[in-house]
Amino acid sequence: MFSPKHLSCGIVCATLLLSASTLLTGCSNNNPVTPSAITVTGNWQFASTAATAKGLPSLSGEFTGTSAALTGIMHSDSASSCIPPATAFDVTGTTNSAGVTTITGSGVAGGTLTITGNLAANGKSFTTASYNVVGGTCAFATAVVATMAQDFAPINGTYKGNFSDANGVVIAVSATLMQSSTSDGSGNFTLTGTGSFPSNPCFNSPVTVSNTQVTGGNFTFTYADPTTTNSVVSNGTFSTDGTMLTVTNWSLTGPCGPDSGTGLLTQQ
Repeated sequence: MFSPKHLSCGIVCATLLLSASTLLTGCSNNNPVTPSAITVTGNWQFASTAATAKGLPSLSGEFTGTSAALTGIMHSDSASSCIPPATAFDVTGTTNSAGVTTITGSGVAGGTLTITGNLAANGKSFTTASYNVVGGTCAFATAVVATMAQDFAPINGTYKGNFSDANGVVIAVSATLMQSSTSDGSGNFTLTGTGSFPSNPCFNSPVTVSNTQVTGGNFTFTYADPTTTNSVVSNGTFSTDGTMLTVTNWSLTGPCGPDSGTGLLTQQ
């Protein structure tokens, strides 16, 4: 006969078995482990070489917060894109239990931007990233793979190198630069500092930099000497760690100009 004593034993044994199972599995399927939040800040750029992304091949801006609750402001990097670079839009992002981060932003020429990817543990890049625009005049036919999904370290410190022109003339250049810690209302950062052209009669060194902008991996700044009235506008790209500035074009105007060329500056 099945007695209450046997029933009690059955309940106790079942409880012990359930406890052992819980210890072995760590958690139930109904309670997935949420990844720890990763800090996400700074100057970011996303880009794709896909033909379907020709309307928005590159975009950049500032991210703040964590992978659990990210906010930011972004804009296009190309004047020929479907949305002017001066038109910024807000974005927000979260990360699910599988570690996939999704960032969305509306106001992209009447459409909605979505960026997805796996955020690196250091919060500085995404792997397997893609982006898409649904609706509006920027709409993609399909999501595109991001060939760049990267945070760029600030341009800070002393940089030295050379400018050269098409005639082979080389001049020494140095600059002490500091990037703003936060962006403006469009997600662009600025630079302050000075530049020097040692033993160059066209400039009374050092010269204060002006008209500066840093957005994604691109920069522009101007050396303008109020005494000699010579001015050099420098545009280029920089490495993700902020140690190398590649001047893809500099243009000199004033009594010593016109002249133009390229250059390279390395952090000291």
